[in-house]
Amino acid sequence: MSLKTSSSLRIIRAPWIVPVDADVFRDGAIVADGSGIIDIGPANLIISRHPGVDIIELPGILLPALVNAHIHLDLSVLGSVVLPFKEATMCDWISALLTKRAEADYSEVQVNAAAQQTVNDQYESGVGLMLNIANVPLDLFAVAPVEVISLLEILGPSKAVETSLIQTIDEGSKDLKLTGHAPYSTTPGLLKVIKERSRCQNAIFSLHLAENCDESLLLTKGQGCFATFLRERNAFDGTFPISGIDSSGVVGYLQQTGLLDDKTLCVHCVHMTDKEIEILSHSRAHVCLCPGSNRFLSVGVAPVEKFIRHNILPAIGTDSIASNPELNLWHEMALLRKEHPRISAALILKMATLGGARALHRDHEFGSLSKGKIALFLHVQSEHYEGISRADDLLNKLTTSGQPAIVEWLSFLDN
Repeated sequence: MSLKTSSSLRIIRAPWIVPVDADVFRDGAIVADGSGIIDIGPANLIISRHPGVDIIELPGILLPALVNAHIHLDLSVLGSVVLPFKEATMCDWISALLTKRAEADYSEVQVNAAAQQTVNDQYESGVGLMLNIANVPLDLFAVAPVEVISLLEILGPSKAVETSLIQTIDEGSKDLKLTGHAPYSTTPGLLKVIKERSRCQNAIFSLHLAENCDESLLLTKGQGCFATFLRERNAFDGTFPISGIDSSGVVGYLQQTGLLDDKTLCVHCVHMTDKEIEILSHSRAHVCLCPGSNRFLSVGVAPVEKFIRHNILPAIGTDSIASNPELNLWHEMALLRKEHPRISAALILKMATLGGARALHRDHEFGSLSKGKIALFLHVQSEHYEGISRADDLLNKLTTSGQPAIVEWLSFLDN
């Protein structure tokens, strides 16, 4: 739900404020209007600095909007796609997904309606910005103030498909933003064309990367489940393996192909060597974790501690409902805390907010509560937070207790 505010100057006071990029304030206040956040700090100091400004007293916690850096909204209509048998691989799951989509025969109206409902659910959970990787163009979403950035995903694993798709891209709309699917499903030539187009548009280039260890087998040896998958579909034409890949692996291949820069978002990143993480760090590419999807597909756990040691602040994404029945960033944070107990609660929350904002190059607006950012933030309440007196305990509860019972939006943006 939303708390109605006007765009005029107000002081919002709460028992706790979690700026994300600064220390937590106990009994804090934010000064904001339609132009953005004007000031933030301890309530007594803020009120003394802004005499005569109306004060709104709230009982819960203020924190920035969450950022979902990877979701597939058009798959929402399909629901969950379970692994077809106990020992199934990720390739078996992909086959089941493609079969279900081919047999479903949903109308465009149904696809859009399901996608819109997922947007609504994300908004109600506290997501203010998301990156949608789409297989089909979707209508504009009606819910505000949540913002959806959409990229149309391109797959082409063979030279014949590459040639056809490049011609289609050249003849299509120059404004449509595209992205690649994954190194195992898109030829080097096609990835280069899409990346160069993204650079010209100053757009994000998102790529599923190192989600499954067989990806490296395909690229380096032409083996593994992805090679079998392509052979079964008569799409194994000599494109793979890729010559010249050395110990730097899949990430080194992306570097050699010219695909890595600060607008590249590498999603999943489960199976990575120290050398590959080092290359990512030097390239300034971003990483997006999808722990819920990884667990659902049994592909492993990302080396998050190593990313942190290499000064990479990952973003967090939910992936689609097809591979993640929870589809909730609060659940993703709790899962990360469980899988990586040595990583602090503050850092996990930073991934779900500022990490995503930086990955999408929107950290001048989203990701933290600080001067100059948009006046759009969350007020949350839960019985789990009652009686807390220490900031560390509060952050721990925020990142382990799941979605708060009450999630309210505060917006000073003009409608």
